[in-house]
Amino acid sequence: MKKMLSLFSAIMIRPTIYRAVTKCAVMLTVVLLWDRYVNKGLLPVGRDGCFVAALILFGLAWLNYLRLDGLEVPHLLTGKNRPEKKKKRRRLTGDIADFADEHIVPFDELSEEEQLACSMASNLASGVLFLIPAVISVLMG
Repeated sequence: MKKMLSLFSAIMIRPTIYRAVTKCAVMLTVVLLWDRYVNKGLLPVGRDGCFVAALILFGLAWLNYLRLDGLEVPHLLTGKNRPEKKKKRRRLTGDIADFADEHIVPFDELSEEEQLACSMASNLASGVLFLIPAVISVLMG
């Protein structure tokens, strides 16, 4: 666990948030399409749909955790064939003008471990956002 916490840095916040927002939008679309065309009003979408979406996102986070821990799936392109770029060391002190010309690091420029950590964090955050309405719906009903 200590190694995973050491992977997170300030440059990973923006890609994590972007991926979490995208996953939430996609899962919300899937849940609403399921409610509209498959469910036909039999199961409450706030309780069952959001709970299943949270389970799927937590499962994806668990798979990312396993990949961070060293699990490799054979016959799956994991990106190890890509050459890695050397990164500059970032300093957190200084004036705001010092950071005006800095390049915002996109997800693709992160190392493989940092990408997995971003994906795991975004899956966990999205899963929690879908779990909250499911728990509220169970407690209220």
